[in-house]
Amino acid sequence: MLLTKVIVNTVKKGGIMKRWEDHYKARVDNRFYLKSLIIKYKRFLDEIIINIKSMPEKGIVFKEEGCGIGTVSRALNVEIYDLCKALGITKESYNFDISKVICTDIDRDMLALCCENTYKMEEGLLSSVPLAYLKEDIRETKFFEYPTVVVTHGVLEHFEDEDITQIMETYKDRNVRFHAHYVPTDKYEKPSFGDERLMPVSKWVSLTNPDYYIVDNAGCDLYLFFNNEQ
Repeated sequence: MLLTKVIVNTVKKGGIMKRWEDHYKARVDNRFYLKSLIIKYKRFLDEIIINIKSMPEKGIVFKEEGCGIGTVSRALNVEIYDLCKALGITKESYNFDISKVICTDIDRDMLALCCENTYKMEEGLLSSVPLAYLKEDIRETKFFEYPTVVVTHGVLEHFEDEDITQIMETYKDRNVRFHAHYVPTDKYEKPSFGDERLMPVSKWVSLTNPDYYIVDNAGCDLYLFFNNEQ
């Protein structure tokens, strides 16, 4: 299949070509940025936690695709820990069984930053499980272990409709138990960085057909959730 978009690791901003890794380098091991992200996307993170906790399967593989610097994996690690503490749940009774974390991206330089950012996580659910870093084109058919949970954050909006449809098709795999995706909507006045397509909620819902979705932060942020029935 001929893909309609070629992914590059440079973006023109303000008339200057800037690489993704240059844009994100300052966010590596940046506790302020991590805390800000957790606050802003708390509903997204908590919904992922709730779905993982409700899964009866053991040995869950958590996969962050288009991972960038892996901030979602690191934020999820902290949020699970804090949420459980707030609920009075001890570490011994978390009742989560995540066997590994896999971070994938098409850009090797971003994977290097991801490794640097996630290699030593704060104490939490994911801090003691193996982490793997893989170069991968999100649009291509992949091999998933059972059961896998896939998360993307700020990824799908960089693709044309045809590619988004192709990406979503890859998750129609019996080994993918649940997947969740964050995208910005047209309520933002302009893209934050790169070639984001700021589309209305109705367009995203029609294009991806989620099982359910949440609109957050005054309509600016959209969370798409999919449960693959076994």
